[in-house]
Amino acid sequence: MRSRIAVVAVVALLGLACSSTPPKEKDKSADQPAASDKSAEKVEPPKFTELPVGALRAIAADIERQVVEANREPKLSAPDGLIVDTPRIRQGARTRAARIELVNAMLDSGNAWERDNGRIWILRTAAYKAATTSRQRDIDAIMINGENMDRWAIYEGLVEANHLGHGALSEIEKIFFEARQKHMKPGQKYESSNGDQATIAAAQ
Repeated sequence: MRSRIAVVAVVALLGLACSSTPPKEKDKSADQPAASDKSAEKVEPPKFTELPVGALRAIAADIERQVVEANREPKLSAPDGLIVDTPRIRQGARTRAARIELVNAMLDSGNAWERDNGRIWILRTAAYKAATTSRQRDIDAIMINGENMDRWAIYEGLVEANHLGHGALSEIEKIFFEARQKHMKPGQKYESSNGDQATIAAAQ
């Protein structure tokens, strides 16, 4: 119990530490005009006439794979010119990678499930309450809330960086949910297409 509490505390501190970076000193060379330095130009995302679903699926698959691998220094690819490697998206992926062991433990216990809106929810059943203390349930709630905040940072970060419009959020949430399902373990629960609880079957 104490070791699990310690791990949650470390993850929380990691998120706080990484989200507050000191201001950088002004680079005096920035005052000098750069005649032909194209690398200093602001990168603009391509203008899409429709949501780039294929590229977003590739991004989701890449991020979810690195989270499951607990890669705290993710290499974020950008297919079709999409902007992915922003501070907000990178921080969300890093903190999720640091937390993945706790998330999997919660899913393994049967006391949480993956929803098709891209979030993870606690199943507050009588069995869960009987098996845990009030203190442990508070710790679980803090951990799950942090996970969902980091997921939201990735989803909304993609929308904002690529000017996709907030109408794209629900589609991005489902794309990441589908990518995450491929890494779930037998016995873990998720939301089926009809909204019911389903369980990942054991490999035959």
